Amino acid sequence: MNAFSRQLEETSSLSNQQILLGMLGSVIILIASTWGVISLLSYVQIYSVDPSNLVRYTMYMILASVAATVIAIIISVLMIRWPRIVSIPLRIHRFAKRSTGEYFLSPEPKDQSMSTVLRRSLYGSILVVGISLTVLGFDLMVADTSQIIPSGIFLMLASIIVLPITIMEFYFGPWLIKDSGLFHLDERDRSLSNVGDDLEDILEFFAGVDIILILIELTIRVGSTDPWLPIFIILIPLGPLFSIVLNFTIIFMVFKKKATLSMMEYLSTRYEVPDIHSSPDYIRSRVLALVERDLLMNPSSDQLIVPEVSIEVVVDESGISEPIETAPESITEDDS
Repeated sequence: MNAFSRQLEETSSLSNQQILLGMLGSVIILIASTWGVISLLSYVQIYSVDPSNLVRYTMYMILASVAATVIAIIISVLMIRWPRIVSIPLRIHRFAKRSTGEYFLSPEPKDQSMSTVLRRSLYGSILVVGISLTVLGFDLMVADTSQIIPSGIFLMLASIIVLPITIMEFYFGPWLIKDSGLFHLDERDRSLSNVGDDLEDILEFFAGVDIILILIELTIRVGSTDPWLPIFIILIPLGPLFSIVLNFTIIFMVFKKKATLSMMEYLSTRYEVPDIHSSPDYIRSRVLALVERDLLMNPSSDQLIVPEVSIEVVVDESGISEPIETAPESITEDDS
């Protein structure tokens, strides 16, 4: 673990200024997106806004951001102390692979940047919305515009309830596994892949499918009368959730190196996964054996066998030498 720790320490982290600006931006996005939704509802005369409640509602939003920060710190500390609590995605991967192949650690720590934070936060917010829609089911969706407020609130509450578990297991978990450099060598499929990347691709696919199915369901039911309603139902939780997930991600970046090291130590001790520092020869031999097996079973058509050609020099009576090419007798015109 000392070698991995040095690797992690050599990577750059978010500066204190970037963390503070990110937290401030998260609060601003939360307030702006929430008030944007409320203003739009007021404009289309679905929900009336009482000007006397502006300050109170804004304070609720700030308190929600503070609560998200506290929950993010608790989750990060739990992952450092007990990394096994986010091992559910790994168990899913082992089940999907039917316990075939083998795992090994070969981390490549990456520098932290705000672009990574924003991209990951957008992915996490879409993931949470997709899982929340799955929890709700089609029958809980709105039938007309009069139900948009209770349905939107219900969707928001469901998202908040599943938020800590979803963030911990299906957002931070695969991310830690990917940054830990956990690779899976599948001899059956003759493939080598990063486990975290595979898990995120699967989760992103299912979350996207859930959202698309809800959009189709709502479009069929109310699209003819209120074509804006399906998109609006998705946007109600997506804006505020993006700011909350952004808050979670920034806090996670503060503890990310320790959490990643804790995850690598857990994988090495609990599952006895070999790593590139302690077992480099074994890992290289296993990977090379897979590549050589693939080359033997799937030879490239570009590899052509060129017959040897011998050149004889014949000198005629005039003293002029002429090279004569002679092919081996075993190679016919058809073979060449």
